[in-house]
Amino acid sequence: MNLKHKKLFSRKKNKTEIDNPVWIDEKQKKKYLKELKIDHRKVKDFVKSKHSTKQNKTDISASLMYKTNFYAKASNFFMENLSLRLATKYENFFRPMVQALSSSNIKILSKTYISMILLTTILMFPISLVGLFILIHNIFISFFLSLVITGATFGLIYIYPLIIVNDRKNKINQELVFASVHMAAVAGSGAHPMKIFQLLVDSNEYEELGEELKRVLNYVNVFGYNLTNALKAVATTTPSPDLKELFYGITSTIETGGDITQYLNDKADDSLTKYSFSQKKHLETIATYSEVYTGFLIAGPLLFIVTFAILEKISPMIEGIPIATLATLGTFVLLPLLNVLFILLLETSRGEV
Repeated sequence: MNLKHKKLFSRKKNKTEIDNPVWIDEKQKKKYLKELKIDHRKVKDFVKSKHSTKQNKTDISASLMYKTNFYAKASNFFMENLSLRLATKYENFFRPMVQALSSSNIKILSKTYISMILLTTILMFPISLVGLFILIHNIFISFFLSLVITGATFGLIYIYPLIIVNDRKNKINQELVFASVHMAAVAGSGAHPMKIFQLLVDSNEYEELGEELKRVLNYVNVFGYNLTNALKAVATTTPSPDLKELFYGITSTIETGGDITQYLNDKADDSLTKYSFSQKKHLETIATYSEVYTGFLIAGPLLFIVTFAILEKISPMIEGIPIATLATLGTFVLLPLLNVLFILLLETSRGEV
């Protein structure tokens, strides 16, 4: 670097010079890089890596954004004051729903969700009343049924976060079995726990577990938590007790200076063992269900049809109802309903594995 350049770089910069960068052409840039002995390709790689890191952090922190919609805005506009008063006055009643909302990964503020419950419930009554009156032409029955529908609407929206939390808990527990093996393998290479979580998130193989790991990364990268405090914060709201145990175990291992690789290996072996036993138990349950299905939904309908065919020859009516009508209802209503209930039973038992 010559004297002229030294004077240029040693000169004190004022505020205007800092705020207004100086642009140079390609020829001058190559000249300066040559004098500073800096490889042009290394500069490009450095800029590219910085841009990639910034993009990754933006993608992760984007999961923090709570996007509103027109109905949520309308609910807050009409019901915000009432929802705040009710949430304060009946805190114990709304507490389970609010806690479930924070664990369900539903990106709606609790105040807004209560406002949506109130507005939906209020709108449901006149809508159901008018609709039922048009169908049955009886104002008293329509009024009573509208009250039932309105109460059911309130109850369904209230328990919806609780249903989502239970579903997320089952999915996280299933994904954690294989994720723990993945984490143990990555930890064996000497990777930092933050890097392990980042790799699992980037793999996109763990849908629900990935959301919890993103929250850990957000606490560290966005809010400035250290790793142990971030794990504790996420563990308090995660719906999965297995994931909570894993996070607290990692925290304890880090704080006591233990071997994180050994802990994850032990956890992976334990998870696989539990998963193997649960699968065997599930197969036994399915075998029992198959016997029940064969007896009630295969042999039962055959006996049902034969019995009605014999009864129709003896007497075509039972308590004033034609046997043909009963057979039709049993074939096209009762049997499909029982099959749907059986499928739901299978899905529920599968979700607990």
